[in-house]
Amino acid sequence: MNEKTFVDENGRPNHIEFALCNMHGGQWFGFSDPKNKTYANLIVHDDTITKPTEEEVNAKLKELQDEWDSKND
Repeated sequence: MNEKTFVDENGRPNHIEFALCNMHGGQWFGFSDPKNKTYANLIVHDDTITKPTEEEVNAKLKELQDEWDSKND
């Protein structure tokens, strides 16, 4: 996986895919439309994992952004 896809030019997380990768390990999720990676297209491949709510995903992304901000301000 190339995490550079999920961060801006400075390395700051900017996409839900970065948050999802940090929620669980392995290939637990995917998108029904790989060209449109939005929450609406999020699918879970691992039946031991419950699909997180959109709010949980956004909160995780914000947490990772805040962590990045605190280290790079």
